[in-house]
Amino acid sequence: MSKHENWGGRRAGAGRKPKYDAALSQVVQARLSDSQAKCFKSLGGADWLRNRLDATLLQQKAQAEVPEIKPVKASTRLAVNVFDYAVQAGFPSPAESYATDALDFNDLLVDCEPATFVVRAKGDSMIEAGIAEGDLLVLDRSKEARTGDVVIMRINDEFTVKRLMKNEQGIYLHPENSSGLFSDIFPDEADEWQCVGVVTYVIKSMR
Repeated sequence: MSKHENWGGRRAGAGRKPKYDAALSQVVQARLSDSQAKCFKSLGGADWLRNRLDATLLQQKAQAEVPEIKPVKASTRLAVNVFDYAVQAGFPSPAESYATDALDFNDLLVDCEPATFVVRAKGDSMIEAGIAEGDLLVLDRSKEARTGDVVIMRINDEFTVKRLMKNEQGIYLHPENSSGLFSDIFPDEADEWQCVGVVTYVIKSMR
């Protein structure tokens, strides 16, 4: 029994119930200015703080699971011009076309910042899916993996990027390389499978 349980004649089961699966047993106190306190309350108070902490813990967990994973932090913004031109074999000069809009790559690549990470691809088992050695894979852990998605899967203590497929026996991982060097991966009863996240974009250098 903790020393707090008898304060003020507290009844068993009284008070706010835990919002999450684990009991909220820790109390943190901090001194704030009036303006800080007002801002804290406007953001949602304790619920906002717990959500921010959960997002940080999610990042730390992902980094611990995949040592080479890098969190995406959209701390800066840069809008580039989008030209009203269909590129087939060349690129228009500003004199040939004109910019009709501006695009920020943060908005394009990141749907959920706390759950978005970058992983560098290794090997060529997915070369025919457009994923080559050294490409950067944008990984979203907030998306539910569906059949046909390219995913990063943890199988026991190893990680692999493959296309998630399903047949009458269940799910399996399919490489996209017709060389014959790579085979489909099927779950074994002794294997532990965990989907780390869905690959939403591939970033590659063209030179």
